[in-house]
Amino acid sequence: MSFIKLFSGALGIVVLISCIYLINDSTVTVDSVACDASNNNDIVLYGAVWCPYCEQTRELLASHNVDYCEYDIERSAEGFRQYESLGGGGVPLLMFNDELIRGYNKPEIEWHVQNQ
Repeated sequence: MSFIKLFSGALGIVVLISCIYLINDSTVTVDSVACDASNNNDIVLYGAVWCPYCEQTRELLASHNVDYCEYDIERSAEGFRQYESLGGGGVPLLMFNDELIRGYNKPEIEWHVQNQ
């Protein structure tokens, strides 16, 4: 068997295994513990792990010591359902004390943090 055929076969196997891993890793699952907005926590972030604006939102909330819960809408069936019921439209989506903030809007988030 030539080197090219051997290399192509090995590369094909690596690609196949990678695809299977990515498909299994990104499936929506039922939450074992649901994110629960309660009297102590009325802030819910709907996001995704790959989203840089979601990360900026997390960092902003953390810098203000804001307690919140988060749903990864690609891995949480309940989170995705809630996200859709709020109109979806992209991440991050932040429910802040019954006010909906779409996208990473630093001034609006900071205003809500200061006036909560």
